[in-house]
Formats: sequence, structure tokens, C-alpha cells
Amino acid sequence: TSGIMVVARNQVAAATLCEAWRERDSVQKIYLAHVKRWPPYHQQGISEGTIEIPLAASRTERIKWEVRPVADGGKACKTNWKVYEDFDKSSSTDKEGAAQISPTSKRGLTLELHPITGRTHQLRLHCAAVGSGIVGDSLYGDSPIEWFGDRDADTDTIHKQVAHTTSTVSADAFKTLRLHAHKLVFMHPTKGEKLAFETPKPW
Repeated sequence: TSGIMVVARNQVAAATLCEAWRERDSVQKIYLAHVKRWPPYHQQGISEGTIEIPLAASRTERIKWEVRPVADGGKACKTNWKVYEDFDKSSSTDKEGAAQISPTSKRGLTLELHPITGRTHQLRLHCAAVGSGIVGDSLYGDSPIEWFGDRDADTDTIHKQVAHTTSTVSADAFKTLRLHAHKLVFMHPTKGEKLAFETPKPW
């Protein structure tokens, strides 16, 4: 993930910031994500909404999380989203003057994502569950790379498996993950002043 990062310079600041991050209302985080396909928008014309899909650590792959009902151990997750930029929006208009939305997107669009909860890989999984997943996401996107085990596994075996997989996966799987920490708002850990930061996406 590109974008804004916060680093505490002493233990007092670290403790205060950790507490703020645990309190959902104390910190506002806005991300931008590039997706190729988003059914709520491309098929239904909806430009903003909320995703509430519970997630849990994968039972079979150590580095991944997965969609799982709360009754089966999943943790409640909530993400607010809205369309930030449509790369394929037609310049033509309908009879009422509204811009036309192409039902089959080629370049896709940029979503603005506001995570209310902060689960591991929440934004990546929520995007994959609703649409095509984030461009460049090798774990949850349209063309995920298979997990071959830990680093202490047989190196020759893993290299052979990777070579086989890379020959069948689309080029998008190897691009930089297009998820960007765009805006961040929080209180200064010692002065109590409201701090706001913003950085443009690099893609």
C-alpha cells in the first residue's frame, strides 16, 4: 500500500497513537483503490454505499484472511465506499443531460474507501467480495497467485510451482497494488491539535 504512514518518535506518542487507532471515531482514514469491475456502479448505477461482510483469518493459508459468517468465527467488518474517479465514463449524455455509464468497464474506476473497522486485509477482501478486487492484488484479485508455503520449504519445488503459475496468470497480478492511503486525520498525541494529511495517488 502506498501513501501516508505514521511513525511514533517516542513511547508516549506510540501509546497515545495506539489507543487512538483502537477507538474508531478518533482517526479518519481514507484510501483510494483502483478496481476494474464494480457491479453496484456499473450494473446498478449506485455511486456510494457500505460493505458489511465479516472476515476471519484463513484456516488453510497462513498469510490470508477470508469471508466467514460471524456464527462461524468471522469478525464484523464495515467499509464505506464511493466512486472517486471513473476512467471509462462516456462523455455522451442521455435525454436528461446525465452522463452515461458504460456497463462494461475497460480501465475501471477509483474507489474512495473509508474503513470503519480495521481488520487485516479488510479493504482488499471487501473489494474482491463485491467486485473484481483491487488491481495488482496477488492474493485476492481476479488473478491471485497460489500460496506455496513458508520460506523453509523446498526451494526447487517452489521455484517450479511459481514458474508454472506465472505462465497462466494475467499481467495485472504482478503490477503494484493500487491501494493508496490518501487522507489521514487524527489528534496530535501530546498537543491535542487536530492533524490532517493528504497525498495524491501515484497512479
